[in-house]
Amino acid sequence: KDWGQQQQSWGQQQQWQQPSGGVADEVGQAKNIRIAGCKQEVVGPIICGEYTMTQMNHGKPAYTKAAQGSNGFAVMIYFWDERDGAAASGWWIGPAIGGNMVWGHHSNRTSATPPTTGWQAPHSSPADPSMVVSAVGSPMPMGAPAGVGGPPRLGQPGLMAQQQAQ
Repeated sequence: KDWGQQQQSWGQQQQWQQPSGGVADEVGQAKNIRIAGCKQEVVGPIICGEYTMTQMNHGKPAYTKAAQGSNGFAVMIYFWDERDGAAASGWWIGPAIGGNMVWGHHSNRTSATPPTTGWQAPHSSPADPSMVVSAVGSPMPMGAPAGVGGPPRLGQPGLMAQQQAQ
């Protein structure tokens, strides 16, 4: 890399880094995260698994699932800002950044990294209390359901996976 690219890369990384220790309700500076515990029978198997930070989107890290879902979809977790309105902003889980198909959503627009709890999966349903996003190797979050946590761990609105299955 040349010096300019190194500076740009470092600057992007600095945008999302948090003070030492991070914030308890988000994954913090972890390069690898995991989604676990989603009970929804169609969406859960697609989104649960380990993810790696692969790029930045709208000034925040975006993660790609290590293994494709059983349906062959790539799976990403990413942030979308308010450029398309408040309802379209927040953290999304879908096959592509900014795509019109998504499986999960969190409306938090202020967290620097993905929130750990309060996710809606499918995106149009109430929050799933069993779903937890956590840093790989982190301890179980306070109040997390049994079987969630411990090592290792883990767009824009559109069609739910169930609609695609019909």
